[in-house]
Amino acid sequence: MLTPIWGGRAGRRLDAHGLRRNHAPMTPTAEQQAILDRSPSGTIKVVAGAGCGKTSTLVQYSRRWPATALYLAFNRAIADEAGRRFPPIIETRTAHSFAHRALKVGQRNAELIPRYRHEHLRAFDRMIHPVPGMSDWQVRAAILRTIDSFLIDAGSKIRPDHCDLVVKSQRIAVREMTRDIVKSLLKFERHDLPITHDTYLKSFELWHRIEGQFAYMLLDEAQDLNPVLISIARKAGLPTILVGDPYQSIYRFRGAVDAMQQFDAPELPLTLSWRFGPEIAQLANRILRHSSKPPRHRLHGNPRQETEIVRYGGRLQPRPGTAILARTNARLFESLAAIDKPFHLIGGISDLHRQLSSALALRQRRHHHITDPGVARFTSWALFEHAAGRGDGEARRLLDIVERHGERLPDILTRLGHLHREREADAGLIISTAHKAKGREFDTVVVLDDFDDPADLVARRQKDAKWTTEADQQVNLLYVACTRATNRLYLAPKLFDALC
Repeated sequence: MLTPIWGGRAGRRLDAHGLRRNHAPMTPTAEQQAILDRSPSGTIKVVAGAGCGKTSTLVQYSRRWPATALYLAFNRAIADEAGRRFPPIIETRTAHSFAHRALKVGQRNAELIPRYRHEHLRAFDRMIHPVPGMSDWQVRAAILRTIDSFLIDAGSKIRPDHCDLVVKSQRIAVREMTRDIVKSLLKFERHDLPITHDTYLKSFELWHRIEGQFAYMLLDEAQDLNPVLISIARKAGLPTILVGDPYQSIYRFRGAVDAMQQFDAPELPLTLSWRFGPEIAQLANRILRHSSKPPRHRLHGNPRQETEIVRYGGRLQPRPGTAILARTNARLFESLAAIDKPFHLIGGISDLHRQLSSALALRQRRHHHITDPGVARFTSWALFEHAAGRGDGEARRLLDIVERHGERLPDILTRLGHLHREREADAGLIISTAHKAKGREFDTVVVLDDFDDPADLVARRQKDAKWTTEADQQVNLLYVACTRATNRLYLAPKLFDALC
C-alpha cells in the first residue's frame, strides 16, 4: 500500500511573485489538491488547460506518493524536461527510448531512419508485382504509405483503412504485398536494412510488454498519443495517471488519438492558467465554444498576469521573446520569402525545404525526388491542382508558391537556409507553425491569417458531418496558437474582428 508524504526536495527557484519558474504556485490550488489526494491505486485522468501547471502538479504528485513509477511521453523534448524536474524515483522516458533499450536496438549497429523510402524497397523486389492501372512508382509509393499507417496503429493486422487507395482491387493487392514486406521489416534482427523508430516501437507492442517494479505509470500529453503507445500502456496493466488537454489535440492527421477518451476513469480538471491573464483565457473560451463538444470547464487566467490582445497591422518590431505563428509551412514561406534578417524556425528548416521541393518535383514530374509524405499522396500535378481547387488550403498555398516562383524556388530556399539560425538566441525572430510551437510559450505572439475563422469551421461542419473531426482539429489549433502568449497577442485582422 502506498503512503502519502509531504516535504521532499526544495521547490524550484521563485520569482518576485513567489511563483515557480513555470508560474505555478507553491501552495496547491483546490484543483491540484484534489489530484494530489488521489492515491495511484487506480487510473485517473487529469484534464489540464493551456498553462495550467500540469507538469508541476505531476511533480508534486510523485513526491506525495513516493513509489517507483514510469513517466512516458511521445515527445523527446517533453520527456527530457520531465527528467530534469521529477525526483530520481520516477523513470522518465519516451515510448521509443523505452522500447529501444528493452529491445537492445543500439547493439544491432543498424542505421536508424525516420521512415522508409523507395530505395529501401529494392530489397523486396521479389515481393512487389505489377498492379493494373498503377505505375511501378505508384505501387511502391502506396506500399510505403501503407507501411507508415500500419506502424503507427495498434494491432497486428494491416486493415483496409491503412491503405488509402480508392480502387478495391488495387487496395487488396497493395495490402497483400505490404503484409509480406512488414513481416520481414519487423524481424529486424534477421536483416541488415535500416530500422525506423516506428518499426522497433511496433515490434515492442506486438511481442513485448513493460516490465519492472513500477507501482504506476504517468502518461503525458495524453490527448495526442500514438495508438501503439496506448496499446503498450494497456498491456502493462498498471494504474495510470493520464494528463492532457483534449482541446490541444492537433495531431490526428498523423494518426494520433485522444487517449483521454480511451480510458474509463475519474476525471479531474486543472482550469487556472498561470501563463497568461484573464484576457487570453476569455479568448480561449470563445474559440473553444466553436468545438463540436465544448469544454465542460472554463479556462481561467492568472489575475496577476497582464495580457493584451492587439489587431495585427502587418508591421511589428520584433523583440526578444517574439514568435510569429502560422497554420501551415506554406504561409510561413510567404512570410520568409522577403525576409533579409536572421531567423530561427522551430523544428528546423528541413521540413519546409522538403515540402516545397517535393511540390516542385511533383510539378516537374520528378516523382523519385518527392520526399514529403503529404505531397507524395498525389500522383500527378493535376490531382494536386484538383485538391487545391476543392478547398485544401495548404495545397492551394503550395500551388501558388510553386507557380509564382517556379525554377527560382531552390535558390530562395538556399538563401533562407543561409539566414536560418539553429539557436534561438542567435536570431532576432522566432517563426513556427502552431504545431511545432505546442508546449512552448513566448512573451509576444503573432498569429497569422491562414488560421480559419471558427465560425466558418462551424458552418462547414454543419454542412458536412464528415468534416467534424477536421473542424475540431482546426479549432484546437487556433486555441493552441493563441495560448502560447504570456504578455501580448497579435491577431490577424479577420481573427481579431471575429473573436474580439
